[in-house]
Amino acid sequence: MTTRPLYLVILAPGPEAVAAREANRPKDGYGGPWTVGALDAALRRETQRRGLRLDTSHQTPDRTVDQLLADLATARIAG
Repeated sequence: MTTRPLYLVILAPGPEAVAAREANRPKDGYGGPWTVGALDAALRRETQRRGLRLDTSHQTPDRTVDQLLADLATARIAG
């Protein structure tokens, strides 16, 4: 089954925001060579630039939805 249109949205808060969020979680999703900063750098360097990438570092969920809907054309990747 194929569904169109197809949208891609990447929520990409900065590493400082991710580190602060991680500090408030009961478990750690990082370890070994993967620090918050190293993973952020790798994802920004190696992820193809398609769709809509939102820096949600200082946004509420409602603000993120508003921004996504306002820029939906950028998020559209097919159809």
